[in-house]
Amino acid sequence: MIELPDLYPYQSDVRDRARAALARHMRIILCGQTGTGKTRIAKWILGSSANREPSDRQSGRSLFTVHRRGLVDNAIDEFKKEPVLPHGVIMSGRDAAYGYRVQVASVDSLLSWFVEDDEYQNDLTFDLIVPDECHSHHDKYARFLKYHDAKREELGLHPAYVIGLSATPQVKGLADVYKEIILGPSTQWLIDNKYLAPFRYFRATEGKLGLLVKRGNEFTKASEALAMDGLAGNLVRDWKKFAEGRPTVGFFPRRSHAKEAMTQLQAAGLNVAYVDGNTPDEERRTIYNDLNKHYIDYLCNVQVVERGTDIPAIACVQLCVAIGSIVRYRQMIGRGSRVHPEKTDGCVVIDHGGNVKRLDPYGFFEDDPPWSLDITTKDPGEVGARPSIECPKCQALYRGGRCAHCGYEPTSRERRAQGLEFDGSELQEVTRKEKKKTKARTAEELMVSALYASGRSGRTWKQCFKIYKDLCKEQGTPHNVPRTVTVGKGEDEHRYNMLRFGSEDAGRKVSILYPFVSGGGHGGEYLIQESAPAGEPY
Repeated sequence: MIELPDLYPYQSDVRDRARAALARHMRIILCGQTGTGKTRIAKWILGSSANREPSDRQSGRSLFTVHRRGLVDNAIDEFKKEPVLPHGVIMSGRDAAYGYRVQVASVDSLLSWFVEDDEYQNDLTFDLIVPDECHSHHDKYARFLKYHDAKREELGLHPAYVIGLSATPQVKGLADVYKEIILGPSTQWLIDNKYLAPFRYFRATEGKLGLLVKRGNEFTKASEALAMDGLAGNLVRDWKKFAEGRPTVGFFPRRSHAKEAMTQLQAAGLNVAYVDGNTPDEERRTIYNDLNKHYIDYLCNVQVVERGTDIPAIACVQLCVAIGSIVRYRQMIGRGSRVHPEKTDGCVVIDHGGNVKRLDPYGFFEDDPPWSLDITTKDPGEVGARPSIECPKCQALYRGGRCAHCGYEPTSRERRAQGLEFDGSELQEVTRKEKKKTKARTAEELMVSALYASGRSGRTWKQCFKIYKDLCKEQGTPHNVPRTVTVGKGEDEHRYNMLRFGSEDAGRKVSILYPFVSGGGHGGEYLIQESAPAGEPY
């Protein structure tokens, strides 16, 4: 019997809600902020699954998979911690040990070893699959699942349960695999309860941001490089002003920028290291360990430390990049979110790319975006806007009122310069009153409300969509239609597909398409017929 790790109460709650959702949908995403222990929860789930006696339609095997070879070692390190989770490793250069009921692999190894000529070539399949960072390289995960599912069906086994792990579940195609997102506690709650480090934000010397050219959710590499040219001297000065003495990771657009910064930082007396995509895995691990022990003051990196790295001592994130995607941004600054005994006052973000303001209302790490599984992906960072305030004294960025960093109270003239007016107690926005924060309803909840309103009044699907769009607009969230909705609870729970854009049924009445809305019971061609479960996966 495998001993299971102890979990914090909030982790146990997430685990239990994931189990219930998995029984309903079979494929879900467990969404938790960077540093909240998603891998530890997965370790508990995988161990519990291995402790269960498999049924006739199960293989008795589970899989933890990552998108990069170096992350396999991270998972191995976590699984080797007490209590140990026995496991095999599927990766070139390692001895295969298929006898273990839990396996760890990179998705590239799985596709290379098990898939050939568009077929799954091995009888080794898995009852439970846990893709880490499931939003990254999702197309590879989806491809593996496609062939794996076909092999399971050929062998007469139940389809695999899948639990994707992600702090930022936003990429096109997720809704084609996963059916529900299980959210962990809010970031602010985690910070308030000391599970995550607090953040402070400083707008530093900015690059030539007028040169930036955006395509899709990101700026072009060429324009970003031009915008950040010549910043090296300023970033050293600004680092000394805002973060001297803090173990720091710096993000740069190109190797030339990172190496120029490295030279300047070393000239200023800092112990500096450098990593990029060509740095060997073992060398990376040594550098990360040295930064965590503060043998290194500063780590210059190019597109390496953005996700999947665990360096709790990081107390400053310096952004010498311009970021258009809220997903990539939160992955970057999330490197500083973990708690550490020597990180008593949290993490400092030094922003040279105008990112904190550009990505409002989610430019602060504690502002949680409304993640969803909408079939049409829209970056949450593009929705709405509310300004952050720059302190006239210390340049810290914050939401308003007395400066959270230095305690400075802006003068009346300074408030007016910021576009604010004073009511005697706090800073307020002149053109828009800040609404009292309420928990946003999910896309599914809003869609169900629109369905009932339309069904009871004899409206068509097109009219239903208008109601749904208005509800989304009212709470400031994207109006992308969820792929499915769930109605009812317990034994009376049913799931329905929603109409896609351009459907020939868009002119039909909602009460005909979805008879439950008018008391006609569950049925119709859009009712999803769930396959019979093969027993709880853990």
